[in-house]
Amino acid sequence: MSQTSLPISTDSASEEVPAWLSADAAAWASARPASWARPLWSVLALLATVATAIAMEPLSVCSDAAPCGPDWIGMVQAGLAIGLLYWNARLPELALVAAPVLVAIVAWEELPSAGWGSRAANLAVIAALGLGWAAAWVRLAARRRQWQLVGRAATTERRRWEPAGPRRRGTIPIAAGLALCAVAAGAIALGLRAVHEDERQAARATRTQTEVTGRTDMSLRVRAHDGRRITVDALFPEDYRLGTTVTVLEDESGPRLAAEPYDALGWQLLVLAGGLPGLSLLTTGLLARRRSTALRLAPVPALRVLERLGHDGRTWVYAADDTAGSAPLFTCVCVPVLPDADEREQFGAEITVAHHTDDIDDINDVPITETRPHEAVMLGAPYEGGELALITPGADGNPVVTHTIGPVRLPRPGKRPAGETSADS
Repeated sequence: MSQTSLPISTDSASEEVPAWLSADAAAWASARPASWARPLWSVLALLATVATAIAMEPLSVCSDAAPCGPDWIGMVQAGLAIGLLYWNARLPELALVAAPVLVAIVAWEELPSAGWGSRAANLAVIAALGLGWAAAWVRLAARRRQWQLVGRAATTERRRWEPAGPRRRGTIPIAAGLALCAVAAGAIALGLRAVHEDERQAARATRTQTEVTGRTDMSLRVRAHDGRRITVDALFPEDYRLGTTVTVLEDESGPRLAAEPYDALGWQLLVLAGGLPGLSLLTTGLLARRRSTALRLAPVPALRVLERLGHDGRTWVYAADDTAGSAPLFTCVCVPVLPDADEREQFGAEITVAHHTDDIDDINDVPITETRPHEAVMLGAPYEGGELALITPGADGNPVVTHTIGPVRLPRPGKRPAGETSADS
């Protein structure tokens, strides 16, 4: 990395902004979550224990006493388990809420009636959920600690900066999430309507006691008490032994088994297909909107740092006194664009304002002509999932404000920007 950095013009917003020195930056980096709180461990633990619990779960047999109807609680249980595999990794805010709910369902529904093997497997699921919940709490606590450390370093000069320009972060995820949640809500309503209609139809039907005399892959052959022989469809014909008595419901639509009422599986799958990504997108959009609004409207910490644009388009940030580039603090993706027309005249004389875009592919539109380290003013506190703005020198020497369009990431040890050359090369 070059030893000489490009400065921001002296009449810019960098004057009197305190520098983020290596000692403070090292304290910020050490506040990251412990290694056991990495999302990978909680995701693998949940995946392994849920798969084991499913394999150990005793098979339920359809009967007149226990019909195989729609299992809405099971749908919620499956949805939360699937969702937590993603939320543990990307949305710890949702994981903090969903994990206790799933623990309660597993403890209430699975533990009392399960055998010892299944009970042990479900206890392991609860332990994995506890690990994921604790990891999510630790990650969120680390964010708060990192915010406080950055704020403490910035407040030595009581310097704050309020970035100008409109922010529309989260608009697309919020809209898509609301649409998918509406689809899920509609599927629930239609599924419940179909179940209630089936129950009304069953209440009007004639109940006939029959004896199983034969079966195929998709049906049963039964004999009624009056000698009539009836063929009735069956989802699980292997559950009915020859000679056993089953109840057949007869009405104008034809005979069917009382032990196999209408199953709303199709509607339930639609609920999961719409609800899980819808809830994730909606939460992601709302969090992004809240963070970007806070960055734009609320006073935020401002610190001087060094930043460098790698050849892959990612921005690497260093402490202000790390001119050798020996310890990159974090990396992110930033994109500068012009503000709206009605604001360009207001701010154009001072700085070029970066207007955020939700499309990360726009990074390919940014010409990468200068990869030397730059002096920059960092607006906001970097942490996992946070929002940042960077005031950097533009090609004409005037300051340019860029905004993050992706998560702040901590680099692996020894990781450097793409195409970096050593200082003595």
